[in-house]
Amino acid sequence: MTADDDRRSIIAALEQGDFAVAEAGCQSLLSRGATGEGLYLLAVVRAAQDDPFSALPLVEQAEALLPGREDVAYNHGVILRDLGRLAEAAEAWRRVTDLVPTHHDAWLNRAAAVEAVADLDAAGEIYGEALRHCPDEPRLLYNFADFHYRRGAVEAAVQAYDRLLQAFPGWSAAWTNLGMSHLRAGRFDAAEACHRRAIAEANSSDDLALAQFNLGNLLLRQGRWAEGFAAYEWRLRLPGVSRLDWPVPEWNGDEPSGCRVLVWNDQGMGDALQFLRFVRPVAERGHRVFVVLRDEIKTLAASVPGVEAAFGLSDPLPDMDVHLPLCSLPHKLGLTPEASWPGGPYLSTPSTVSLPPATGKRVGLVWAGNPGHSNDSNRSISLSDLAPLLDLPGIDWCSLQLGAGLEQLAGSPWADRVRDLSPLLTDFAATAAVMAQLDLLISVDTAVVHLAGALDRPAWGLLPAIGTDWRWRFEGETTDWYPSLRLFRQAEAGDWRPVMADIASLLLAQRYGG
Repeated sequence: MTADDDRRSIIAALEQGDFAVAEAGCQSLLSRGATGEGLYLLAVVRAAQDDPFSALPLVEQAEALLPGREDVAYNHGVILRDLGRLAEAAEAWRRVTDLVPTHHDAWLNRAAAVEAVADLDAAGEIYGEALRHCPDEPRLLYNFADFHYRRGAVEAAVQAYDRLLQAFPGWSAAWTNLGMSHLRAGRFDAAEACHRRAIAEANSSDDLALAQFNLGNLLLRQGRWAEGFAAYEWRLRLPGVSRLDWPVPEWNGDEPSGCRVLVWNDQGMGDALQFLRFVRPVAERGHRVFVVLRDEIKTLAASVPGVEAAFGLSDPLPDMDVHLPLCSLPHKLGLTPEASWPGGPYLSTPSTVSLPPATGKRVGLVWAGNPGHSNDSNRSISLSDLAPLLDLPGIDWCSLQLGAGLEQLAGSPWADRVRDLSPLLTDFAATAAVMAQLDLLISVDTAVVHLAGALDRPAWGLLPAIGTDWRWRFEGETTDWYPSLRLFRQAEAGDWRPVMADIASLLLAQRYGG
């Protein structure tokens, strides 16, 4: 067997996941004196076994012995990336693009690594250089357009997507992203046309679900409830979404009186709080309605008119006749722009929590949501962003912050001015009881805003310039969903200062401070 035979057997073994045979082949190469090749392939074998720590010294030695090999340099970068050493990985991929200027994958990975270490200008220059060498590479064009979109350069993103789609007009995901770019620029008709083109061009179930879902979000933001909620049903088919399989059929609305309907929450807790209002119309049809949602919210959900009982995800359930995802209720009920829906308050506060006496108006604060949310980098703020408010005298500030973000309070200059209520917030019922004792809540777009609205408590919601949720529409200070909620919209991505200045002035004008 020759060295080439060894190499072919190693590659074949890797493709089959037979790492023992692959490693034996590497040892054979080393014994033949093919040290560079043997070390390189052994590094690849170790990396394929999720062991980048032992792979790194091997690939480093291999590249020193084989300095002109782009495949060695490329995999050196991959191993460094797997170790989280992105700046070094980008440098390895730079060596690849110096050797082979048309190496698409190296350009893609290099740009992504540089962007990840927060050097946006350098990443943009890399994309530009890459496209000079590979002007028609679709993945580079797609990532370049997406790069502009993520950094808020909407018009540059539109131009890049247009360039891509002129060459590849059947790319459904690119039409979807072009639609999102037009949406951010306020061109709603163009956005809708792109989403509908994405639907027409979809060649996979995942692409179709995403295109339909994005169209649904756009229509809902425009208040086109009937068509919007119909398209919104595609959320249940999005990639990675797991549906609960209930051993009963889905509710279709014409079941007889007395039918036992299991309504289960298919999205986040904010969505649950928003859509629980639609349980009552189901119960008014003579049905017995039971809801299943996360334990933190089940006590509060049991207070909703029309709910016979609420259960946590692991609780045993009585027998049911039909089921329905909670967020499908508006579609199933036929919500239209002309229809009215149950408003607030549709929750009550079954829990009793007493706050200490206040020294002034009590104002609650929530500055961060779930970091796993797809738009959290835009919607959440830091405690320091609230500084213009926290410096106002005469306000009894109360933190309702839980989870990520709470750690900012203890070491801040406002630790002695903001009362940490997190130990009291054992579930949403307890939070509701606390909220009933506040004069005002100021919060980013997270579940607690929906809680305030569902309780009909005064709240001011902070909305980001990027990725504003469909339920807050495109403009305005009010929302049909929650009459007690006032909206404050960020004008420029990342800049909350004008919003905070407006809120501070309003607090003073309403004699909350001073």
